Amino acid sequence: MEQLPFNFASVPPTWELCFNKDCPCKDTCMRYFVGQHLPDDKTMGYAIYPNALQKDKCKFYVEKRVIRAAWGFHNLFLNVKRVDDTPIRREIQQYLGSRPTYYRYMNGELTLTPEQQEGIINIFRSYGYTEELSFDNYFTRYAYE
Repeated sequence: MEQLPFNFASVPPTWELCFNKDCPCKDTCMRYFVGQHLPDDKTMGYAIYPNALQKDKCKFYVEKRVIRAAWGFHNLFLNVKRVDDTPIRREIQQYLGSRPTYYRYMNGELTLTPEQQEGIINIFRSYGYTEELSFDNYFTRYAYE
């Protein structure tokens, strides 16, 4: 797996951490990885309890992985016809859950996973737009999804 510097500030505030040293999945688990990088000044928060491990399986396991995240929609709309602009924006807003959430992805407060990127690209494709479909910004980050 690609090595990436880790910044605890990137962890979602409600992300559950794991500290179970006996878990057979700990080497590939994002929750355990984050728990091992707990800053000294963080003294409380959400956690996965050791009894979540049942028969060597944990239902809270999240594979440790690095993704190419994206944000910003300006580039996607560069060649969109005016007649399609509003319907596509509304469909993306519905796909992302709400208009405020759409703007959080637009402004980089939230970043799109590769799966979300593909879903949004497919919306453009459904309107006949297939060329030069790229988001405004891309960067590599750990996945918390």
